[in-house]
Amino acid sequence: MGVGSYVQSAKENVLDTVSTQAMLQREIQMSINIARARDSLQWYGGLYATFITGVSLAKISGKPVPAIAAVPAVIGGFMLTNMYDMAYGTKLQRIVKEAEYMIENERGRFPPPKQAMFAKKYTEEEKNVYANVGAVSTYWPGFLPWARKANEDTPVVLPKSKEEK
Repeated sequence: MGVGSYVQSAKENVLDTVSTQAMLQREIQMSINIARARDSLQWYGGLYATFITGVSLAKISGKPVPAIAAVPAVIGGFMLTNMYDMAYGTKLQRIVKEAEYMIENERGRFPPPKQAMFAKKYTEEEKNVYANVGAVSTYWPGFLPWARKANEDTPVVLPKSKEEK
């Protein structure tokens, strides 16, 4: 076994260890997010059930129920459905598939700040996809005296779509 093959084997072992740790960290973070969604679903589900029960009992007993009560009833239903989808459904898998698509086809959305040590890993084309977009503080609230103004180097222009290029 030569030195070169030993170095290659060591590199592969380090890469395997690092990727295993990254995978574990990802799984921990994902499980925490799902657990948080389940906890929120339980709390908001209980609150929603209490609200709907109160409105229903008021309606059944003949008491007036304001029409505006329909708004939180409908919006709450959508909100709980969304939470349920994240906690027990396939929402996370759909999000992962969208993220995969974005990484493969929209990598220009991800360049880090130029000061990041891995910024050099992005091509100039990827870095310049949104080059004409200004910093957040250059958009709003521009009427405030402490708001940043766009300069000639970073004019406030929305990016062109793929069809416009």
